[in-house]
Amino acid sequence: VEAALSAGASLRIGAVEGIEKSGGDASMSVSAVVIDGERVACRAFACTMGPWAALAQDWFDIPVPMTGIKSTSIVFKDASREVEPFALFCGEDSRFGTHLEVYPRNSGEVYLCGIGGSEYVDADELRAGKYPPGQVHADPARVKAATDSFSTMSRRLGGTPDTVQACMRPCPPDALPYMGRVRGFTNAYMSAGHNCWGILWAPVSGKAMSELILDGRAPPVCCDLL
Repeated sequence: VEAALSAGASLRIGAVEGIEKSGGDASMSVSAVVIDGERVACRAFACTMGPWAALAQDWFDIPVPMTGIKSTSIVFKDASREVEPFALFCGEDSRFGTHLEVYPRNSGEVYLCGIGGSEYVDADELRAGKYPPGQVHADPARVKAATDSFSTMSRRLGGTPDTVQACMRPCPPDALPYMGRVRGFTNAYMSAGHNCWGILWAPVSGKAMSELILDGRAPPVCCDLL
């Protein structure tokens, strides 16, 4: 973001409420985006909203099937000693209903997911405003379950987590992300639905989408099947 801003881009934080369209049915284009009630003109529009890309179904008049999976995660930290760089993928712990995945970080943190009890939020609920961005919070019961499970494995790092958080993973029904130009539009694009691999795929997804928008094609990545 900092690099883009230094190159002349501007950052606008707000809620996208819809788009304005122009042209005929065969070659529609997005002429503006409505942000917090204000019309912002645009030459191209990229929808990269994770699970909330489901809202674009109404904007583009195309189906965007999506399930948001709300999952809790926690982080422990020990700044006094280095954490060994070995990840753990644990089996089902029937005592607590967890199947922990334990990821150490070179910052001294240990990130835990696989906490169980994830909530599945369908596209209709997402469009209706259930769990809007910024209001996806951890489930206290799952925090306790993960803490109790992990504390039986580590006397050093167990106890009270340093960070308690939750995410909403965007999951299309076929597990393939939506990437490419929106059908029926000349300047609208979408990149969403990467499930838990969004961070991992972000560099190549960003490169592919930027090349598709600027050059009309993305040679390194075939978006035809996505």
